[in-house]
Amino acid sequence: MLRFRQITFGNYGHTLNRRQSISPDGKWIVYDTRNEDSHIARTHAIEMVSVDSGEISRLYETVKPTIAGPGVGAAAFHPSMNQIVFIHGLECCTEAFPYTAARRFGAILNWHQRSLGDVHWMHAEPRVVQHHHPSFDSWGVLSGGTHAHSWNDLGWISFTYNDYHLESQSQIDPAIRDARTVGFMVPKRYSSFKQIESPEFGRCDEHNFDGSFSAFLAATIQPRPSPGSDEICQAVEECWVGSKGYQKSEAAVPTLALAFQGTIVSDSGREFQEVFLCDLPDEAELLLTSDHPDQRVTRMSDRLAPIAGCRQRRLTFTAERTYPGIQGPRSWLVSSPSGDRLYFPMKDERSVVQLCCVETAGGRLDQVSELATSIDSQISLSQDGSRCAFLSDQRIVCIDLATGISRFVTDRSDIESNNMQLTGAVHFLSNDRFACNAYVGTGAERYLQIFIAQ
Repeated sequence: MLRFRQITFGNYGHTLNRRQSISPDGKWIVYDTRNEDSHIARTHAIEMVSVDSGEISRLYETVKPTIAGPGVGAAAFHPSMNQIVFIHGLECCTEAFPYTAARRFGAILNWHQRSLGDVHWMHAEPRVVQHHHPSFDSWGVLSGGTHAHSWNDLGWISFTYNDYHLESQSQIDPAIRDARTVGFMVPKRYSSFKQIESPEFGRCDEHNFDGSFSAFLAATIQPRPSPGSDEICQAVEECWVGSKGYQKSEAAVPTLALAFQGTIVSDSGREFQEVFLCDLPDEAELLLTSDHPDQRVTRMSDRLAPIAGCRQRRLTFTAERTYPGIQGPRSWLVSSPSGDRLYFPMKDERSVVQLCCVETAGGRLDQVSELATSIDSQISLSQDGSRCAFLSDQRIVCIDLATGISRFVTDRSDIESNNMQLTGAVHFLSNDRFACNAYVGTGAERYLQIFIAQ
């Protein structure tokens, strides 16, 4: 059995993101200083710790942090470059205008420079009240909050999105349904965004600002899906399909795509989440689209429409199962490196949450694990895609995906002797070495720490 080695000890939280928390060279682990998952607004720092020495390096701090924001969290390493992406709340958050799901953005820091504050904003964010202001015609610009950022090998970033103006309108107009969707960013500016003045906020750079990426929505969602159809009312928990795309049967080159959980409505009116895949336009198609202003979505009713060229299809059809849809702890989809399979949790006929997968080409659904106790964390894949790891019954489980053989690689001895509570994702450092979070201590002295299982 592997034993746990604690590598952080500070009297504050050390929250690992659910993915891409390990540096490309495997020597560093990045985290934010939350002690509770829901406390991003009051979290003010991004740090990383050396796997071997336990050295702590503080990478970024917010200015004048308050309980209302700005807040930072969910840091993720670029797979090959010295960059980290993380959630950042608006810098002028107040009690009247606090951090929310629609009032945040993606920030990037160059961690090798080790200088606090060396960050840049990823996507332009105009939040003016006039919904037909010309700035909303800026192609590749958002007006809301992104989170759950993840990289592919090309340096594109996926995200989940909440639109600020749609959120605001839904609070005063019951006919407008707020929704969450997914999208992607390209590290290139296709158009310039000019600073504007808002009657609501005045001229405030923290509310209206430019960015270095172009951002586009990908999923097609409907406010009220037709029961029994493939229409969805929200798209969440996305992942890149393959590190560089996936091979479609009719294509000679890999296709870039996002997979996500889409909320459908069954014939009986029940909502649950199925797996969807959305093929994305390549850079040549994006450049072509940028020459056609009619592709720019500006109407309030179409705020969450995808960019032209996105092609969406449903992969799983589980309405007839005893426990339909994706079931278990909140978990982002996970793709094999080649993109041929997507992994996710789902209940079996005994109501035990198992590891399942679906083929991206043929749509075949398989149950991978035969566990006696449910998966109770985000699932993770090894870098080569041969193994999957997660928590179950306060132990780390590792599954060989070729054979389907699963085994507990840790037991309860360290957990009980050190008063630990494992939580969050398990991250591969190698095929038999893992990083994870655990609470240590009691009461006001209970802090989320980082451990290595080796």
